[in-house]
Amino acid sequence: MSAVAIAETTAPVTRRGPSLETVGMSKTFGSLKALDNVSIKVPAGTFHALLGENGAGKSTLCKAIAGAITLTSGDYLIKGERVNFRTPEEALRGGVAMVYQESSLVPSMTVAQNLELGQEKWFTVYSKINIAATQALQSMNFNVDPLALVETLGAAKRQMVEIVRAVRHNAEVFIFDEPTATLTPEETQHLFHLLNVLKERGAGIIFISHALEEALDIADRITVLRDGKLVATTPAKGMSRDALVRMMIGRDVTASHYATHGADSDAPA
Repeated sequence: MSAVAIAETTAPVTRRGPSLETVGMSKTFGSLKALDNVSIKVPAGTFHALLGENGAGKSTLCKAIAGAITLTSGDYLIKGERVNFRTPEEALRGGVAMVYQESSLVPSMTVAQNLELGQEKWFTVYSKINIAATQALQSMNFNVDPLALVETLGAAKRQMVEIVRAVRHNAEVFIFDEPTATLTPEETQHLFHLLNVLKERGAGIIFISHALEEALDIADRITVLRDGKLVATTPAKGMSRDALVRMMIGRDVTASHYATHGADSDAPA
């Protein structure tokens, strides 16, 4: 896969200013304050890791940005423009794509139909949809049959389809929820290669992760949340795993102890 191949299939992404900025984002569910006045900036052309224990507010923050839930208070800006997405579809059209662990694709539809979803015209010719899907998948070196039903695909290939769909919508911000949790090492390497191409084009990439070493290896910046509040946003370079664990839980515990006794990754985040 090459940067040229992707660049030929999508419009260029600007590099000016932050891709995303949140300002005082708060969200309550009844008496629970899931987010409490969180403000972060995601510069264009960067990997931004979002870390924290389960229940820290990571998923709530990302779902609010991606239009899946509404904020109680606060704002966010895409490329300096204030936005208020009410649905994930609005967010995607506005330049924000979120790839969930649980796929948002329609299982009973083909890969090609899912890639076209939301852009159909009454005169759409399905043979052209299949050709366009084939070209898009091949341009990213994704070995996925455009005629396959999504329900027959494994987790890695479903994620590939979600990424292709986001790229075709010229997303400015890509959000990934535990993107490597279900991938093999080879698939993980392929994913990060693609994300690096998107980063070079100027996209802001946020990824939620419990893998501290992975975050330190690939992230440019790391934001840590605890109990719905922002603890810190810091460059990844020079950070240690123990320092991250300290920020995440608010006390001194070694990273090896955290990895063994830390929060269950299946709990809500």
